[in-house]
Amino acid sequence: MIFKASTYIVLDLPPPIKEWVSAVRSKFDAYQAQLPPEITVAGSSGVGVLSENQDADSVFRAIEKVAMEFLPIHTAFVSIERFPSVPVYWLKPMDRKPFDMLHRALTATGIKFLPSSFPFNPHCTLSSTVEHSDEKVRELLELSVPKKIFALDTLNMYQLVENRAILLKSFPPGG
Repeated sequence: MIFKASTYIVLDLPPPIKEWVSAVRSKFDAYQAQLPPEITVAGSSGVGVLSENQDADSVFRAIEKVAMEFLPIHTAFVSIERFPSVPVYWLKPMDRKPFDMLHRALTATGIKFLPSSFPFNPHCTLSSTVEHSDEKVRELLELSVPKKIFALDTLNMYQLVENRAILLKSFPPGG
């Protein structure tokens, strides 16, 4: 069972935004700092992680087809937000439409996902496991977000094993 561990489909961030996110995570959340800076498109909201009882080759072919059709996505982050009632701080992309289209395309492939209790919301998590003081919250929310547009050109599949993200497979737009 290749999908026995929690398996996510994500868009890894490119340099230099990747390094900026890593630096922020290192300052505000040690757990997040050890994970790849990315935008999850399947596994945390909208749909949950991949269901384990499915053919890996069929899943890989479906993801590859979606990558070829919907990538690259050009975006920038516009602000730091907080989800209501939880200590999750995240970067908001400038236009969610291409992420919504990508998410819908993945869920329409027939790949089986576990349910998620949250609606899909494209984001890059900065801090999620720490209850910050009011001063730290202010500091985090007042960070100057880099506004430069960048390209997200590869879907990656990660498995979370003992709180470590292990790259399972990459799907560049050209196959």
